[in-house]
Amino acid sequence: MVAGCGVVARSVKDGYDNIANSDLFWHGRHGELDESEQLWIELAWTYVGNNTHPGTGLVGALDGYSSFTMTNLAEYLVALHAANEFELLKEKEFDERLSALLKFLNTMPLYDNALPNRVYHIETGNMVDFGAQPGAVGWSAIEIGRLLIWLNYYRRHYPRFAEYIDKAVLRWDFCRLIDDSGSLTGGRVVDGQLERYQEGRLGYEEYAAYGYYLWGFEPSQADQFEPYQSRRFYQVTLLADGRDPRVDGVYDPLLPTPYWYAGMEFNWDRWDDLESSDTSYSRLDMARQARNLYLIQERRWQRDKLYTARAEHVLSEAPFFVYDSVFGLGTPFATLDGDGNFHDDVALVSTKATFMMWSLFETEYTDKLMWITRHLYDPEKGWYEGRKELTGGYEQSVTLSTNAAVLQSLLYKRQGKLFKNPPPSSRLERLRGDEFYHPGRCQPATTPANLFIPSQNQP
Repeated sequence: MVAGCGVVARSVKDGYDNIANSDLFWHGRHGELDESEQLWIELAWTYVGNNTHPGTGLVGALDGYSSFTMTNLAEYLVALHAANEFELLKEKEFDERLSALLKFLNTMPLYDNALPNRVYHIETGNMVDFGAQPGAVGWSAIEIGRLLIWLNYYRRHYPRFAEYIDKAVLRWDFCRLIDDSGSLTGGRVVDGQLERYQEGRLGYEEYAAYGYYLWGFEPSQADQFEPYQSRRFYQVTLLADGRDPRVDGVYDPLLPTPYWYAGMEFNWDRWDDLESSDTSYSRLDMARQARNLYLIQERRWQRDKLYTARAEHVLSEAPFFVYDSVFGLGTPFATLDGDGNFHDDVALVSTKATFMMWSLFETEYTDKLMWITRHLYDPEKGWYEGRKELTGGYEQSVTLSTNAAVLQSLLYKRQGKLFKNPPPSSRLERLRGDEFYHPGRCQPATTPANLFIPSQNQP
């Protein structure tokens, strides 16, 4: 009888766990902001105000730093939109800031006159290398993908600016970004020579694909969770990159960040699905991976008593930038630099990750994470990168990425899924239907008739 009771008890517990971990019980945190949360958005916007160059209107990636990437440009668009929605700006300041940004996009020098360079200088708007010195270093299809997401969002939310956004995007040569198989292709300069390569990291590749779909492309290979391997720990199964770095020469730390972006912006739905529900997702593969990435961090806290909120982040000392992965190089919760070296001593409870998880998952654990994160700021500079896992001390670097994520998380709390507006018709639509328009560079094969009318078909 005792043995039988044990079987029954285990069955009940397994049934409870299955229900509790089902999609039905995972809800975002929604509602108006309280007084503390209003302060949080003002602190995050402080970073942008401090780091906007008065001549160009461009914003640096790091407090007091002079360069930025296409990812940073997307983060500035995130922050600017959130600040406008939260009425932190007067209408004229918003118009001035966006107009300066659109001017840059329409006049910025391009790598080989074809694509945005990886890095630019905030004072001149010119191409620079990773040391902020003049130079062209190639392009990132992943970073351009995120920028395409937010440029598309702006043309939906601010259709009066769609013409200028379209003109900027029409300058780019998409032949170099997507190959014939539908893979995203990056370019980097090594010893003065351009190397083109398949660019992608599980999570970021699928997230970047949204940007290309939104503009009418078919990045079909980038949109697949392949090649992958299943990894299981803390009784949670994750999909991780299946490539062997010893053979392929790449390593792929699994990061939750792109899944959090996909949740806030698209509700883990298809790019053309404008509906929103916390219990229904038209990209169920993205939703399940996101849920499991959250769950595995919660379980680490429950079982090992280690607060865990993982993301890539900046450091104030060498190696200066690391990937706080959930899984990397065969190891759970590995902290890795760009060369694949382990730096577990500098892992953080990331401010950026905490805010995104707190907004996407209304749970006891995210409440506890926020409780130990809510004071990690300098009132004159903005939010710090996070709290050190090893010591509990602050990592006092202040970045655009973290402060933009705070603003986006709180905007999601108030509004839910961000991509809900249908796109407007525009100059780009007219040009694509003009038989005399020959841009001389790859354009989407999608016809204007279905490019700007979201499909209601589900996968």
